[in-house]
Amino acid sequence: MNRKNKKLAALVLSVMMLLVICSGCGNQQATPSSIPVDVSANQPSSGIEESSVATESESKTVVDDLGREVTIPAKPQRILALVSARMEDLFNLGITPVGKVDEYKIRQEGIDLPSVGSATNINIEAIYQLKPDLIIAHSRNQGSIAEALEETGFPVYYFDPVVDTETSEDDVLMFLADLLGKKEEADAYVSHINAFAEDYKEQIAAQTDIKTAVIIRDGDTITAAQTASGFGSVLTALGLENVVPEGLPGSSTSTFVAFDIETILDKNPDIVLVMATSNDKEQNQALLKKYMGDSKWASLDAVKENRLMILPFKVNPNRSTREQMIQLTAEKILSTVQ
Repeated sequence: MNRKNKKLAALVLSVMMLLVICSGCGNQQATPSSIPVDVSANQPSSGIEESSVATESESKTVVDDLGREVTIPAKPQRILALVSARMEDLFNLGITPVGKVDEYKIRQEGIDLPSVGSATNINIEAIYQLKPDLIIAHSRNQGSIAEALEETGFPVYYFDPVVDTETSEDDVLMFLADLLGKKEEADAYVSHINAFAEDYKEQIAAQTDIKTAVIIRDGDTITAAQTASGFGSVLTALGLENVVPEGLPGSSTSTFVAFDIETILDKNPDIVLVMATSNDKEQNQALLKKYMGDSKWASLDAVKENRLMILPFKVNPNRSTREQMIQLTAEKILSTVQ
């Protein structure tokens, strides 16, 4: 079910709940004894009871990307996002999350938040201590602990990029804003980021003939970033086609999927961008020489035209804002014509 259909499903659920409530109200007889009486002055208030009533009357049921019906507060106040990208989305919507994942290295106010562990090794006990009223989870990182997260008793909403691979980072932000009642803030940010990216997109189109690209990660096996990811979204924002197809093995559990040299040679992208393994210039230079000097890569057009490049270390959703990732990547691409 894509996100548009889920919005419709959530609306139907809300209408059904309203009808049930109304039918119950219709069966009550109005009598003098049913006139509301303010007894708060004569009785001690019960924080638990008031909280319970508020929760029931100010909640809504939505369907997440795993097809689960989730009842969440209409206006969540303590939100916990379990990946850096969604943490940044919250900040861009004017919301400060109650905790962080260890990978998050962008804003100081986020770095200073209490940790719940790494995105792939969440500390459930730490979540209990934070008492979030909404948890935003990601299927690629926390798909295996859905049951454990549910057992905390806190509402858990899962995003799954495999559900709709054409969903952009803007789409995710807008959907999140819809959940949280932050549409105005989301509209403003999306307008800003699109205008920001458009300038670099036009420069690349005017100054280069680069139209296709791939972002790869070095290792025992070569892996490449999917389009439905923070890395892939940068290529999309800059008007470049990611040569990595959808639905490859492992696409549901990782941002990067196996993409060997033979496949890259077959796709022959105009530019190959390699993730930096560290912030050490000498180490990154050695990585570049490794690829440029490998005979298996020699027939690639990107190698022949010096378009196999190491991305800056900060080009990573855990370490940079979307603006920074777009700017740094665009500047690296434009450096091919300078």
